[in-house]
Amino acid sequence: MEPQHNQSDAPESVPVTNATVSNTDSVDNSDHKLFAILGYILPFLFFLPLLNEKSKHNVFARFHANQQLILLILGVGIHFVVTPFLIVSLGFGAYLFTSLLNLALLVLVILGVINAAQEEAKELPLIGRFRVLK
Repeated sequence: MEPQHNQSDAPESVPVTNATVSNTDSVDNSDHKLFAILGYILPFLFFLPLLNEKSKHNVFARFHANQQLILLILGVGIHFVVTPFLIVSLGFGAYLFTSLLNLALLVLVILGVINAAQEEAKELPLIGRFRVLK
């Protein structure tokens, strides 16, 4: 008598999403960890991994460079667009609101540093799904 195979016996395939990046990349992610951490601390350096031919094609390096570029765009937008608009419309209350926005940005930076230090490619909350770099 042949054994019956249920669908529950078959191994489940796990879909790969943009939120996860495999550590089985052909290049070791620890080579790119320093640039990933540095890019979160100083977001205007997001492009550093893209200059090196080896890291330019690394999924881990490109993922974190994209996250850093989004943080840079948000920081510049808060500083040069949102803050002047709020100062004109709200006056002194704008400083409190922009301080909260900057605090939220700092939390995202800290989360990015932690993810990069652990060699993980987790999307940052709220902004992680956006892609600027392909």
